[in-house]
Amino acid sequence: MSRQRELIGKSPPIQKLRRFIKKAAKSDATVLLLGETGVGKDVVARLIHCSSHRKTGPFVKINCANLSDTMVESELFGCRKGAYTGAAIDKPGLIEDADGGTFFFDEIADISPHLQAKFLSVLEDKELRRLGENKSRKIDVRFILATNKDIEKLVRKGMFRKDLYYRISVLFFNIAPLRRRKEDIPLLVNSYLLKMSLDRSLDLSIEPEAMEKLMSLEFPGNIRELENILERALITSGKHMIRLKDLTSGIRSRPDRGKNSRYNRKLIIKTLEKYKGNKTRTAKALGISRQWVHKVLKESNKK
Repeated sequence: MSRQRELIGKSPPIQKLRRFIKKAAKSDATVLLLGETGVGKDVVARLIHCSSHRKTGPFVKINCANLSDTMVESELFGCRKGAYTGAAIDKPGLIEDADGGTFFFDEIADISPHLQAKFLSVLEDKELRRLGENKSRKIDVRFILATNKDIEKLVRKGMFRKDLYYRISVLFFNIAPLRRRKEDIPLLVNSYLLKMSLDRSLDLSIEPEAMEKLMSLEFPGNIRELENILERALITSGKHMIRLKDLTSGIRSRPDRGKNSRYNRKLIIKTLEKYKGNKTRTAKALGISRQWVHKVLKESNKK
């Protein structure tokens, strides 16, 4: 499945995020990325790494969701042979593997208090100790962490260490969900279809009515959900063009017929102003039909 590997969009939230990435890449400070599932936190982490002086070093990632405490500890810090049942060899951890590069810790809020304390020690001392060993090892690693949870709320409830929170949030950014940057949807769709066209040696496209439907959705799963809907539509249609009827089975989120329809009208009017009333250029920029632009303009003139 295709997954976003670059920052696609031209909305104000994306422009702000690009500025943050540029700033974060200039330092080795720990970064905390906040945002809902599917907004692309891993993409942002990788872009920071690739824009930094560590870009030639390794980029190592771990997601601790659904892993046991022992498994997480072994994966993070490594272990000595015989440290626990099943530890048959000496093994470095993923943090050691990231030496000279960047370690991306996804879903940091899910780790236990014990691991929070141990990870805080690594951040402060820049060294770690494998399970079953007495000696510590120096590391040269830049840490980027992420969570989809309200981590400040967890701190207030005593479920996440306050000292660790302050240590990991030297630089932090809350990535906007897709529903707050709908003008980026056509760009994301066209980018996805272009990649799939190259992968399949086909000329894939989407009809305007289908794009309009996508523009009306909430996308609780964000970019990941959008890609899943598009892939499912391509599979079920079996054709080169995604039509409105091809989207029906893949859509799980309900359109917000109030707020989002008003938002889309505002976006169309704003884009019309940018192109000095040119309906064709406006429709092309938003990935919608010229007739839809005309309809929205006609309705607005009545008010």
